[in-house]
Amino acid sequence: MNEEVPIIPAIVGLLVVTYFGFELTRQRGRLREVFNVFDKEESLIADALEGMVSRGELKPYAAG
Repeated sequence: MNEEVPIIPAIVGLLVVTYFGFELTRQRGRLREVFNVFDKEESLIADALEGMVSRGELKPYAAG
């Protein structure tokens, strides 16, 4: 029995899966840019500044 592999549907399916993977990676990167505003070092600095404010060494910034 000689069965032919449907080439066109296989290529279209591969393109759809590839596009889906690319789009998922792109959206994940965009969300990381938006929501990961502090890295580990910046978080330590922010914690130290908050501690200084709570001890009264610094006053919180008040605009205006």
